[in-house]
Amino acid sequence: MDTKLKKSHKITTLIIALCVMIPALLLVSLYPTMEKAMLEKRETYLKLEGEKATGAPEWVITDDFVNYAMEASYYLHTKMMESATSTSIDYDIFKQYGWDNDYWYVNENTTYIATYMPEGATEPIVQKNAEELDPQLAKLTLAFDAYGNITEAELDGAVEIYENDRTKYEIAERSNQQFHDNVTQYESDYGKEIDENQYIPKNFKVEFALNEDSEFVWDYDEFFGVHGWYDTSAENLYFVIGAYWLVVALVVIVVLAAFLLPFVKPLNTGREKIFSLPFEIMSFVGMGAVFLTIGMSLIMSCTTMWELTSELENDLPKFLGYEISIDLLYKLLLCVNFIGWAASFFLIYVVASAIRQMITRPLYYLKHQVLCIRLLRWMKRKCKSLYDYIIAIDINEKLNMSIIKIVVANFVILTLLCCMWFFGVAALIVYSIALYVILRKEGEKIQKQYHSILHATEQMADGDLKISLEEDLGVFTPIGESLEKVQQGFEKAVVEEAKSQNMKTELITNVSHDLKTPLTAIITYVDLLKKEDITEEERKSYIATLDQKSQRLKVLIEDLFEVSKAHSGNVKMNFMDVDVVSLLKQVRSEMDEQIENSNLQFRWNLPEEKVILALDGQRTYRVFENLLNNILKYAMPHSRVYVDVNPTDSQVQIQFRNVSAMELDFDADRLTERFVRGDSSRNTEGSGLGLAIAKSFVELQKGTFEIDVDGDLFKVRIMFDRK
Repeated sequence: MDTKLKKSHKITTLIIALCVMIPALLLVSLYPTMEKAMLEKRETYLKLEGEKATGAPEWVITDDFVNYAMEASYYLHTKMMESATSTSIDYDIFKQYGWDNDYWYVNENTTYIATYMPEGATEPIVQKNAEELDPQLAKLTLAFDAYGNITEAELDGAVEIYENDRTKYEIAERSNQQFHDNVTQYESDYGKEIDENQYIPKNFKVEFALNEDSEFVWDYDEFFGVHGWYDTSAENLYFVIGAYWLVVALVVIVVLAAFLLPFVKPLNTGREKIFSLPFEIMSFVGMGAVFLTIGMSLIMSCTTMWELTSELENDLPKFLGYEISIDLLYKLLLCVNFIGWAASFFLIYVVASAIRQMITRPLYYLKHQVLCIRLLRWMKRKCKSLYDYIIAIDINEKLNMSIIKIVVANFVILTLLCCMWFFGVAALIVYSIALYVILRKEGEKIQKQYHSILHATEQMADGDLKISLEEDLGVFTPIGESLEKVQQGFEKAVVEEAKSQNMKTELITNVSHDLKTPLTAIITYVDLLKKEDITEEERKSYIATLDQKSQRLKVLIEDLFEVSKAHSGNVKMNFMDVDVVSLLKQVRSEMDEQIENSNLQFRWNLPEEKVILALDGQRTYRVFENLLNNILKYAMPHSRVYVDVNPTDSQVQIQFRNVSAMELDFDADRLTERFVRGDSSRNTEGSGLGLAIAKSFVELQKGTFEIDVDGDLFKVRIMFDRK
């Protein structure tokens, strides 16, 4: 399993490395292609600049001119209407939104003629800021009908309009809607009602003319030479050819890899320590990734053969006296760029993995990955611990100390409140109320705990041992723990007594059966020998059977005596240095004939060197002999048996494994009980004491005897500590 995990981890590391290095390699390999495209675009710009230099200057209108003109027309119409009707109009709404300033700005940077036809008048009123309209470059015409609707809105002239699409729709968007929105906002902010009709232009027309001196007009070459098209710097040209967009695309690919790879379960990635750094540290890593990516993008635009050739043509660098060629220097720069991009993409991958964790498990991330929250939680725990420490009362031994803690804490709080002068009185009142609430809460809690412990005691007095004291008992915890121990002791005693009675009953039954079988055979054959009409051959056969049954009865009684002594501890152990490997070989040698006749294939995995332990050689020999006899009786014919000795610096493990011929459908621990056999029908030879004797002898030698049943696989494991 460990090998599988290590192999999976290596594959995951390789895939992440490829996700980082392939984009870096792809980007660096495109450097020559991007340089070629950059140089072609540079030649085009230089050619356009040359053509512009020989022609007349061109002009461009700023995109905010129409906005200024619309707002100025509202303000201008209101002034003319006020003059024509001799009524006073409130200009506060224009001042609030700066439309009066827009009018004066337009007045200074345009020439205009405004015509207003008051209602019922026979002649229009005309206002202008110049003798004649001077549309040298362009003219904007705005006309409103008697209902305030725009009937004419045209911008004429040979001047190119900056952001033409926006300017094209500016007039339609502005119309009366903007003024209506301003009125609505003004009424909401200041609680005044505004009559829009007295401000919306009606029967009104105004023409604004622009010339070269206007601040609404820019020199085309001067503007774009600074801001874009003719900027022949490498940074701008790389942006124009789309190199930076390629970087963005590769960054997106790396981010997607960081988000999607953890969903491939065999990779088992996304939870590595480097991807689980605290949020604060990850923030610095994220800033580092951003700055490194921006820096590498700028370095990319400077890593060109063209720039190296122009700057180092006659001054090539030297290393250890050898001159480095431009081609070699360029390749070295490509390698440096590859390392830089790989580092940048790796940081992006790390940050993206952290973001994925934050998105998929936000609550867990906040609790465990944000240091500030972890600090607050730690402070909360400490304050809670301090509070519990102060109010904890130990009625067992430390009652005096508990009282001192409460008095000292109260003294400190009161001292701090007294230092607050006048405000200390109010704080003292609040403290007294809080103290009352806390004491009442703690008193009710202690009262509840007392009733719980009292109820549990009454239950036990009535003979109910299945009480539950899971809730916090506070000062009564020692009593609760003692009651639980009493409960557990009673339950254990009852279980042990029941088990003891069952074992006694089963032991008597098994002993009776195993003693009765050979004894019955002996009585039967003795009766047969009493007959006078039997032949000599029959007599000898009966005597042989009697000898066999008496020997079996003798072995059974000796085994029973042996296991009884072992359980009672009346066995004298003779400890000496014993070579476990040699002892096992001796047992194998003496049982060689039985092993050969068993149709079992034994696999002896014994170390070459000696394994010396302080054991009783005779009893250990008996342990091995009993285990091998058990295998010979109950192992499946023609199966394999494994005997292993595995020594370590601190322990020696001896293991016997075989496949049982009969189904083991009961608890393995019962096999070490006295008179229990693997053959529940008790048709096989044996006393059922072999494993019980083996376990007793191992435990008398401070060893561990374990039985494990896995299906039909039967395993015995003996462990001795090395001292």
